[in-house]
Amino acid sequence: MSIYYVYAYLRKKDLTPYYIGKGKDRRAYCKDHSVVVPKDRSRVVFLERNLTEIGAFALERRYIQWYGRRDLGTGILRNCTDGGDGSAGVIPWNKGKPQSESHRAALAESRKRSGKSSPMLGRTHSEETRRRLSEINKGKPKSDETRRKLSEAATGKPKPPRSDEHRRKLSEAARLRNNKRP
Repeated sequence: MSIYYVYAYLRKKDLTPYYIGKGKDRRAYCKDHSVVVPKDRSRVVFLERNLTEIGAFALERRYIQWYGRRDLGTGILRNCTDGGDGSAGVIPWNKGKPQSESHRAALAESRKRSGKSSPMLGRTHSEETRRRLSEINKGKPKSDETRRKLSEAATGKPKPPRSDEHRRKLSEAARLRNNKRP
């Protein structure tokens, strides 16, 4: 079915495209993009209409390649992928900001040393900050999900959720093991 289209968002200043997309129905006007949808609808331009999905993907890729991506330093578009089906060409580590190879290597090395990726990497909270955080969180109930996430963060490995039945069996197994010891 030929219900797809390829569209562009144009800059206010010089009317050059800053985003190329593929869609159907009202996709061009939806605000669930990684870029801002122009408020002025005249800056949403339909480049091609009445396309098959495969055709729309191909044209989206072609337009993105033609104008180039800012995050790769090849052009003017804010697209974070090469276009087409899925996330081809996405660079998850940079979120739109170019980083040098040495910077990425340094980040990777620091994560290896610590075993985790955290904004507090290599730092600790002061006693005053710890005290304030403790006061803020006193009396706040934590859900099982929150407790599980805190446990994973502390140990570095995920723990599967356990049902009451599972906990009962583990307790029983531990009791049996302890009773068999000499």
